[in-house]
Parts: sequence; C-alpha cells; structure tokens
Amino acid sequence: MSQYEVKTADGVVHRIEAVTHTNDSLGLTLYGQAGSTVGIFPKIEWMRLVPAVVEVAEPATDAGETTTSGEVAAPAATGD
Repeated sequence: MSQYEVKTADGVVHRIEAVTHTNDSLGLTLYGQAGSTVGIFPKIEWMRLVPAVVEVAEPATDAGETTTSGEVAAPAATGD
C-alpha cells in the first residue's frame, strides 16, 4: 500500500493509504485491497504520493558479536 496526501478545496490535507488511484471526470478515487474504494474526492487542490519510510533491520551476528552502523569519517588532511 502507498500513502497519498490529498488537499481538498477547503484547505484540509487528508492522508490515506491506498493501492492505486484514478483521477477522471468524476474526481479522484483511491482504491484499497481487492478494489475496495477507500476515498472519493470530487474536487481537489492537489494530490501527491508520500514516500514510504522503511526501517532496516540489523543482520544477526554469530558468537554474540555486536555490530554498529554509522558513517566512517576519513582522517583530516594535515596540509603539510
């Protein structure tokens, strides 16, 4: 499922989860699982697809080792 933000003519921004959408002469229609309708907007200001936030799990390590993640900084140049 994707998340959509829809701003209606009254200035309200709605956030809805849907699988897909259509935008035709009847307005914007958002569809969920198995083609069910999850939202109908006859008039909208704008609509956008919101990027998903994905959490990445750390891989398991053997023998009880711990892992850390982060940026590795290069040593500073001395300028000599």
